[in-house]
Amino acid sequence: MTYDTSKDPRILVAHHACGRLKQALQQKLGIRRSMPKERMTALTAAADSAVMTLRYTYQEPADLVKMDAMRDLQEAVQELAVALDPFLTAEEAPPLLRANVAWCLRTLSGLPGRLEGPADSMAAGADLVVVKVSIVSKLGKHNLWRTRVSDGNTEYTVVTNIPGVRPGDTMAVAFLPPREVGGEVSEAMYLGSEKRTEPPGTPLSPTQVDAREAASILHEDL
Repeated sequence: MTYDTSKDPRILVAHHACGRLKQALQQKLGIRRSMPKERMTALTAAADSAVMTLRYTYQEPADLVKMDAMRDLQEAVQELAVALDPFLTAEEAPPLLRANVAWCLRTLSGLPGRLEGPADSMAAGADLVVVKVSIVSKLGKHNLWRTRVSDGNTEYTVVTNIPGVRPGDTMAVAFLPPREVGGEVSEAMYLGSEKRTEPPGTPLSPTQVDAREAASILHEDL
C-alpha cells in the first residue's frame, strides 16, 4: 500500500513552518539580514515548493530523505539561517518574531531526522528533546514560572504552570510554535513533570513521553 505523505504529521508541520516563516519575513519590523530581500523571498518560495513536493510524492519516509526536494529544502534553509543570523542574535529584535523565525528554521532543518522515527502522532512533527533547566522565576501573581533551559547548545525560554521545576532538573520539552504566555514568549512546553536521565539534547519520540497536549496544540495551529 502506498504511503500517504500528504497526511504525514512531520510534513504537515514542516509545511506550516514554511507558511509561518513567509509571514514572519513579510512583517515590517526591521528584520536584519545579510542578503537582498528578493533573494530571501526566493529562498522561502524554494523551501515551500520543496515541502509541497515531499508532501505529494507518496514515497516511504526513508526515501523522502534521499530526494532532491529534501536536498533543496536543506540548502534553502541553511542559506536563510546564515542570512537571518544578524536578526536572531540581535538583542533589540522583537522576541516573539525572533522566536517564530527560529522555530521555523529549526522545524524545517530537522525534518530529515524526524522522518526516521514513528509518525503515529501529530507530536511527531515537533522536536521532542531533553533539556536542562538553569533558571526558574515566578511570573508576577500568575500561577506561572519563567524558566530557561538548554539543549546543550542553545538556551530557550519555557513558561510553565508546572510547580516544582528546579534549576538542574533534566526534563523533556516539545518545541512548538512560540506564543506569549503571561507576558513572556515561550519557545517550548514541558512534556509533564517527570525528570529525565538522558543528557540534554537527546531527541525523544512520541512513544517515550506523554505528548498528547503537544499534539493537540499542533492540531489547533494547523
